[in-house]
Amino acid sequence: MNLKKIAAALSMAGVALFSGAAFADPSITNLNGTKTPFGGFDWDSASAAWTSGFNPSSSPTFTLNYVGWATSLKKTNGQSFILSGLDFVADGAADAGYEYTVVAKFNEEIVGCSSSSICTFKVTGGSFDIYYDLAQNAKADTSAWSGFNDGTKIISGTFDAGSTTTFNNATGGQADLSGVVTYTNTTYINPALVKTSVSSTLQLVRTSFTAPVTYNGNAVNPNGTEVVFQADANQTFTSNVPEPASLALVGLALGGVGFVARRRK
Repeated sequence: MNLKKIAAALSMAGVALFSGAAFADPSITNLNGTKTPFGGFDWDSASAAWTSGFNPSSSPTFTLNYVGWATSLKKTNGQSFILSGLDFVADGAADAGYEYTVVAKFNEEIVGCSSSSICTFKVTGGSFDIYYDLAQNAKADTSAWSGFNDGTKIISGTFDAGSTTTFNNATGGQADLSGVVTYTNTTYINPALVKTSVSSTLQLVRTSFTAPVTYNGNAVNPNGTEVVFQADANQTFTSNVPEPASLALVGLALGGVGFVARRRK
């Protein structure tokens, strides 16, 4: 077999090994220990979302802000971990060991209006940050929502444009979103999930829930034209990080190409 054929065979072997590689189960670490296989978060259905710059008469684009807290952590099979230390009530009281919070911003585009005040809109992109906090100080039981972004950041990412599903500022709606992880804190998340996929649902409802009047001390609706929603969401992370042993096999296979080349010379 000549050098080109050997090199091609070894390269194909490397690709085959990589495509059949076992993927490492991601884990998440908190006061309850290290939990695996970690699959995502279920955010509370009493979370909130509100618009910034919503003015259909002057601009087709605006921002949708979202903040929430975790009621459970999910395994990769969708079941919940049993976590005695998770504070799943955002009342600012130190009645458990830790909390997880999320802060997101969605770029929105108005796609049509049935009147001067009722419009549909869709997601055109966005970003999110997830925090792990031992202070358990997220406070959402009154109008003064705060403490959602002062923990340790453990995961960040971006969202792509949403599906054809649209929201309505009068009634809300639901969309399925996808994106990619751009940052993980490996003190708490292993292996690093950077460049892996994230999928999320976002549901908005116009209800009589206790909507935030301020967020971190700033008015949520300073001009009286913004829209506040009750929000529900979840996020699932799809790991595509090969285990170290699989990477080693790929390295050996591809490294053989260089060895054969040196022997040939």
